[in-house]
Amino acid sequence: MRRKALQLLVVASLVALAGCSGALSGGDGAQTLDDVTYPAGVSENGTNLTALADAHENTLQNQSFTLEVASTVNSSMGNQSVALDAAVGADREEIRVNGSALGQDVSVYVTEEKRFTRLNVADGEARYQVADRTPESSQIVPSSYTGRSYLDRFAGSGNFTPTGVRTVEGTTLVVLEADGSNATQSQQMNVTDYNATMLVDQQGVVHSVSVEVSAARQGQQARTEFSMNVSDVGETTVAEPAWLDEARNSTDS
Repeated sequence: MRRKALQLLVVASLVALAGCSGALSGGDGAQTLDDVTYPAGVSENGTNLTALADAHENTLQNQSFTLEVASTVNSSMGNQSVALDAAVGADREEIRVNGSALGQDVSVYVTEEKRFTRLNVADGEARYQVADRTPESSQIVPSSYTGRSYLDRFAGSGNFTPTGVRTVEGTTLVVLEADGSNATQSQQMNVTDYNATMLVDQQGVVHSVSVEVSAARQGQQARTEFSMNVSDVGETTVAEPAWLDEARNSTDS
């Protein structure tokens, strides 16, 4: 029972707080906004995040990719850090996720029929769980697998406008920056500072997001730093983890 409770706590933390540490690298700035076509939802006056998220999700359908997210929350109640990276197959039949939360590491490998979980616990021993794959069993990465839910959660408070163009590894990306003008309007908390940047290609794929938020709620202060990267689109291979045979043979399964 204690092992199951710990596993659920780690997985729930990954779902609730995930974010990414990837850098927002840029090109030489040779192109300008006059040289690009804005993706769906983006205009010179701002961004309809729902339309952009739709384009992001739709463009990544039937494409393999790597998703990295990480989040750090520093507050008067304590500090928390969460990170995960996921390799997602084009048909979504195979997915590999490595994550960390609350000082614990968890790895998940999902096939068309099974979900294999490896949890490193405090005593250094690896624990395994093998279960049939169901929609509910894949929630360590939200149902779309594309990171869309993270856009809704962490970038939805900003008013993003195009500010420039970058070329990253041969891909032209529109730079969207949030001015935070509507970020302070929240019934749950008072947002005192909000800065965010997104790099989006002309088809609508959000290649990276970086968000920094300071907020207060019921006298408690908190600062959240979040980022997300999507990379290797169409080029990601989901390899079986080295521990797969051990998981299959585990008595815990």
